[in-house]
Amino acid sequence: DFKRLSATTPFIANLKPSGKYVMEDLHTVGGTPAVLKYMLENGYLHGDCMTVTGKTIAENLAELPGLMPGQDVIYPFETPVKPTGHIAILEGNLAPEGSVGKITGKEGMRFQGPARCFDAEEDMMAAVAADHESLRGCVVVIRYE
Repeated sequence: DFKRLSATTPFIANLKPSGKYVMEDLHTVGGTPAVLKYMLENGYLHGDCMTVTGKTIAENLAELPGLMPGQDVIYPFETPVKPTGHIAILEGNLAPEGSVGKITGKEGMRFQGPARCFDAEEDMMAAVAADHESLRGCVVVIRYE
């Protein structure tokens, strides 16, 4: 399902690490509720799903404001940052049983280069803190997480 949904869901958030903005900027233009409302209005959410509030998603979003007009933190579905999502199911010699990759949007459709493997995210962060240039041009693989 991840592969199918990612292939049919546009990447619309102009957020770091590959985009221009941070979460505070998203909050300023309406936040997560406004994005959910935008997704619902464009058929990317099932509004009839019940939530913990006892109301449906559509009912929860009905009275909330949408995204601020003129903002460019969230792109229109018609002109997304990338036409497909940023989650990819990867297979190959590094992950013979498959793995999930977060493709930020700057990589393109294909990448060839060295892989730097870490057993935990903390190990990778320590390597970045020690010498962030050592990871430039590499695929970062975090195993066991």
